[in-house]
Amino acid sequence: MPIFTIQLYLYKRMKKVLAIALIVLTILSCNRIAKEERVLVKGADDAVLKIATPKAKCSKCQKIIETGLETINGVQQSILDLNRKHVSIVYNPNHTSPEALNAAVAELTTKIPCK
Repeated sequence: MPIFTIQLYLYKRMKKVLAIALIVLTILSCNRIAKEERVLVKGADDAVLKIATPKAKCSKCQKIIETGLETINGVQQSILDLNRKHVSIVYNPNHTSPEALNAAVAELTTKIPCK
């Protein structure tokens, strides 16, 4: 068997091994989400609403949704828990409604990179 044939065979095998290793590393690194340690702070006149966000999977998604909710009048705080796939929103019911917050989260979800 000529040396060139052996080298070509080894090269093809190594490409497959490297491709598989790259796929495994990508899967493992994307699924590592740190446990959420932040705590909601609710005032006496505030209400809390939890909304499912199944498409949110990364810190960019978290930042887009939380930052977007902060711009809404009446929202005091929001925390998107990527592990539980929901956003908890502390809001003043005199300034906004659950319907408006649901609509805002739906709109913000269209802007996240994870689809």
